[in-house]
Amino acid sequence: MMISGRSIYFVVVLVVVLAALGTAVAYYYLRYRRRQTFPYGNWESLLSRLSTVDRDKIALISQNVLNESESRRMDEDNSDPNATQIWSLVGGLKGLEAMERNCAVLVDLAFYVQQWYPEASVVAQQLRLNAREVQWHVGRLKSAAQTGKLEIFFSDYAQPAITTYYLMTRRVLALYEKYNLPGLGDLQRAI
Repeated sequence: MMISGRSIYFVVVLVVVLAALGTAVAYYYLRYRRRQTFPYGNWESLLSRLSTVDRDKIALISQNVLNESESRRMDEDNSDPNATQIWSLVGGLKGLEAMERNCAVLVDLAFYVQQWYPEASVVAQQLRLNAREVQWHVGRLKSAAQTGKLEIFFSDYAQPAITTYYLMTRRVLALYEKYNLPGLGDLQRAI
């Protein structure tokens, strides 16, 4: 019995397709198994994903929004930082983008705690909402930068984004303090 040329091509194509399918299945299976242990990486990889931001300057900017007594005296005392001061303190749009990236890491850090303490899911969900808020503010600033109107909108969107980020860092630290988790010292230094 003789095998025709078309049959040989069919067998070769079938073998190539099955090999590609097997490779894809193996790749995604191994990836799935790696993510099963912890989908966002281990502790060190979480902390390494944090971008450097000056927490003292962020606290200074946020203080004016959070401290209601100063807000009420805004007309009397002009201690509220203006857009230029906020711009230089936070590092401009790049500093805000770094904070935006850190927001995702803060959510992952809360999820890390949630693996052992399910009641931490409330904090994790609030952090997700806050991260979306920061993302929205930074997105508005990026749009304003593209249209050349960043100076006009910077103080309107930057200060709320910075304050929300600051509150997120405080919530994550409080969560780790509440459960007395071993990585608290590293986390305090990182954020």
